[in-house]
Amino acid sequence: MSVITLEPGQTLIIKASRVWRGTPAPPQEALVYLQDGKVAAVSTSDQTGRYKRKGLIKESLNVLELPGCTMVPGFIDCHVHLALDGRDFSRAQQQWTARGELLERVKADLTNTLERGIVAVRDGGDRAGIGLEVKRLVATGRLAGPLVLACGHALHRQGRYGSFLGPGLTPGELEKAVDSLARQGVDHLKILVSGIVSFSEYGRVGGPQFTRDELQRIVYRARSRGLRVMAHASGDGAVRLAVEAGVDSIEHGYFISEESLYRMAAQGIAWVPTVIPVAGQVRGKLRAQYTAREIEVITRTWLRQVEMIKKALEMGVILGVGTDAGATGVCHGRGFLEELLLYREAGLSPADILLAATRNGAAILGLEHLLGRIEPGRPAFLVAVEGNPWEDISALARIKYVFRSVDFPGKRGYTFHKDMTNTVPVMEENTQ
Repeated sequence: MSVITLEPGQTLIIKASRVWRGTPAPPQEALVYLQDGKVAAVSTSDQTGRYKRKGLIKESLNVLELPGCTMVPGFIDCHVHLALDGRDFSRAQQQWTARGELLERVKADLTNTLERGIVAVRDGGDRAGIGLEVKRLVATGRLAGPLVLACGHALHRQGRYGSFLGPGLTPGELEKAVDSLARQGVDHLKILVSGIVSFSEYGRVGGPQFTRDELQRIVYRARSRGLRVMAHASGDGAVRLAVEAGVDSIEHGYFISEESLYRMAAQGIAWVPTVIPVAGQVRGKLRAQYTAREIEVITRTWLRQVEMIKKALEMGVILGVGTDAGATGVCHGRGFLEELLLYREAGLSPADILLAATRNGAAILGLEHLLGRIEPGRPAFLVAVEGNPWEDISALARIKYVFRSVDFPGKRGYTFHKDMTNTVPVMEENTQ
């Protein structure tokens, strides 16, 4: 596996057996012309001579032959925690005050993420502001990795779940907290609407942290600052509150109802189900730490989640892919394919999964003009895999190349396009 960083002035032609461009149409045999870190052209035949005459590509050409491979847009992980490592929660927190050790660990995690074909991640926050710092280090070239969109710290109720994600707030501090984060240059806002899912009692979730009025105040203030809102919400009551407040995405959403899915589809609110943090507790070595009763509860919980994913797709809900990387048992990068395979267990087709991992993720992050499709004029964040993931999604385990543009619109100013599609209605270790 190789990561190819595309510098300004560099020209490359990729001849792959198949190119999937990030649309509902199947992949086709094609050539992808890259120039100055962007896709210059995509052609189903060799039109090099014509593109030269039109000035679309330069005379000096490098050709990369990829027989048997499929080119796809780079993948997007819509929910990670760069401040955590997925292995030792306490140790990761201790590193927050040991900068050298922390940066070495983060550097390795970013490399692992990029080598899995993930070209952008959306960080879900931490009390120390590490996600936001990593975003700046990547954007300025001091760390190599995927694009990082960060929320700084998450908003949660004083005295309730979430102390490692940010300081607790009283009702009178909500707008001030949003304004402070906006001044720090965050890309989005994260709200903890609920607590966490119980692993000992099926269906029990920590209750809502904010009233509907408080959530609407937060969302309204975020909109006025050009910020999207991701809502940590499990338990259908919390999901309904978040939907009524007009958030942009529901994170986790365990025990969500069909009625809530219907409302989300109607309002264009996306869902990032994060199955692997729960399923992974009983599908690997972590299983040994749980009792038989807990294993039963955890298994029922994640099985219900994959069942609702299929229903969400059928109802027209926008599905993204988020791993909650950094949560216990979910290492950065590695959990992404595991999450995709759980979507396959839910009954989604390879096409549905690919769209969720690319085009939908770009839309959820507000980067649909940059990522998620292979089109002329877009930055070249691309992945080459051996085999055909359109037929077998497990082919994504065989990544051969990741292409990464070193420059792109908005990079230096840390500003990305914010398309505010929703409007505000009138009226602890486990991160699930």
